[in-house]
Amino acid sequence: MMDLDFSDCTSLHEGELDADLISATLEAIKTGKLTPLLKTELKCRIQKKCFEEGKDLTLDDEPQLVQRKAPLLPFEVERQERRREQNRRAAKNFRQRKRQASGEIHKILVDLEEKNRQLKEEIKRLLTETDMFRTALSSHLCVSPTEPDPTAEPLPRAQDTASH
Repeated sequence: MMDLDFSDCTSLHEGELDADLISATLEAIKTGKLTPLLKTELKCRIQKKCFEEGKDLTLDDEPQLVQRKAPLLPFEVERQERRREQNRRAAKNFRQRKRQASGEIHKILVDLEEKNRQLKEEIKRLLTETDMFRTALSSHLCVSPTEPDPTAEPLPRAQDTASH
């Protein structure tokens, strides 16, 4: 099993584990996977690095919105609205193209399934016909042998009988 290094985790104080680490450990034991522990270790390493660089980073479960210091100027508001409208149109066109492509793919699928059904019927018909021909051939072979008897006299040809 892989050893996890929590020595650089800032959430460890005086040998006590924090609630996140305990819940990650319990989750790992319950699921049998190391993913929760790895996530917790990664979170601790990121916090430590940010702390060392003097950055204030809090990793909450819910992201916080960063508020702008000054309100938007009128031209910025207008530009933002234009971009949003352009994005709405692009998204609408994308969804429409996606629906159209999906419809075309569905039509191709239906056509191929029908073709497959027809080909299976054709195979079935041809196998039945082949069995019929084999049966007829085998009954014919029982009546007339395929190899002539070398001791038997050859049969006269139609031309030979006409000239006599």
